[in-house]
Amino acid sequence: MAAPFFAAGLNAVWECISVKILIVSGFLGAGKTTFIKELVRRSGTRPVIMENEYGETDLDALELDRSLSEQKEMKILEFMEGCVCCTKKDSFVNSVLTVFSGLDPEYLVIEPTGVGRLSNILKNLKPILHDRIRLLQPVVVLSPRTYRSNMAEWPELYRDQIAHAGIVVFSKGEREDPALLEDTAARIREINPEAEILTQHYSLQPDSWWHRCMELSAKTGDMKDELEGGEEFSQLSLRTARLDRPAELILFLEDCLRGELGHIVRAKGVLPVGGEMLRFDLADRQYAITGAEEEKSQCVIIGTELPRQELFRRLGTSAEEEALRLSWRGLKQ
Repeated sequence: MAAPFFAAGLNAVWECISVKILIVSGFLGAGKTTFIKELVRRSGTRPVIMENEYGETDLDALELDRSLSEQKEMKILEFMEGCVCCTKKDSFVNSVLTVFSGLDPEYLVIEPTGVGRLSNILKNLKPILHDRIRLLQPVVVLSPRTYRSNMAEWPELYRDQIAHAGIVVFSKGEREDPALLEDTAARIREINPEAEILTQHYSLQPDSWWHRCMELSAKTGDMKDELEGGEEFSQLSLRTARLDRPAELILFLEDCLRGELGHIVRAKGVLPVGGEMLRFDLADRQYAITGAEEEKSQCVIIGTELPRQELFRRLGTSAEEEALRLSWRGLKQ
């Protein structure tokens, strides 16, 4: 008689477990990680955060972990094996189910890579959705300043993200012309007339708006199949980059913006420069350099037509040195 009683108790516990999934999507460098930090702070929630890094780096996860370190209940998971929208969709779904059953969070926030198709991610999640795994309205973060250029260069990927958004929020638009913001909103409405579009910077929204983001259910019955075709990006991950002078890093980033090193859409990393560690971040045709607390070098460059050997050289390393480091790390493990 004990076994049926135990099974009934286990089922009762299982029935109590539930999770709400929020996807925060957006193109490379749109500001997804910054939005998630504000979301956690303003909503007062303690979600599990799943980071799908593009390339073999954990830069975004480290940034979240550092900025949210005072919130001890936070769990930040890294998914770096591939893009969760396509090549690693089965592993991704299994990871979500593992989080659901093993960690029992009230909320799971997923930040997919900036080159993932939102339609594919939604389609991959749909079979596991039920009363206790609920999908919230997906949030898409975009920069109005680069909307037209990104749409012109990556139309299928950009349209896919907007078409499947529940909420579209603008980032980096605090100093933009209001006419540009309204024009961008009008173009978005042509693609997705049902989406909520937030032209005012999200940090100005009341707490009630942030709480609503964590409760508004998606219309899963209306999910469309993914669009065919699309753009192919390549990436270069470096663990041995180093430079002698800050001027070398500045010149490298300037050449990235000028198109001297292929069509680079996103570049970020931490590396030793002389006697200090510096962090760089290039997106939306601008870059920033700051000091870094990290002690290890890791960089990622994403784009098309990347001259890999030249990029190795400009960042003070080589393919052979990278391969040697990977081999040494494998031996240590």
